[in-house]
Amino acid sequence: MKYTVEQVRQMTWSQWNDAMAKELNEAGFRARGYNPELRRWENNRELYKADPSDPTIFILGTVDGAPEYEHLKKVGLLNNGRCPMCGEPIYGNPGRFTSGCDYNAHFQICQNCVNKGRRTSVNPANRQGCIIALLFLPYYLIKGLF
Repeated sequence: MKYTVEQVRQMTWSQWNDAMAKELNEAGFRARGYNPELRRWENNRELYKADPSDPTIFILGTVDGAPEYEHLKKVGLLNNGRCPMCGEPIYGNPGRFTSGCDYNAHFQICQNCVNKGRRTSVNPANRQGCIIALLFLPYYLIKGLF
C-alpha cells in the first residue's frame, strides 16, 4: 500500500509504527531475534513488531538496515513530513538522521531532534570541565613554584 502524507499524519505514533512493521513483514523483511539452539542473536529471525509502550524503539532500534528504510520510503511511511524519532510533524527544512553503522541508512527528522542530537555528546572531552581545568593549570603551576 502507498501511504500519503495526510494518512500518516492522521495515525497515532503507535499506529504508524504498526503500519511500518506490517509493511516490512509483508515485503519479507525480518528483524533480529534470539536463537535458543545456538544461544546467540541472529539477523532475519523474527517478524517485525512495534512496542506500543515506547514508539522510539521501533525506528531507532528494531529497524536497523538501509534496505528496510528504503522500502519504508518507497511505500510512503518515511520521509513523508513526520519525524520518526519523536512522532511530530516536520515543518520547514527537515534534518537527516544517518546510521553510524551504515551510511546508506538514513531518513528525514525534524529540526528539534536535530538540535537534541547536537546537544548530546558521547565524547567526554566536550565537557566544559576540561576547559576550566586548563584555565586554572598555569595559576597552580606558578603558585607551586613560589
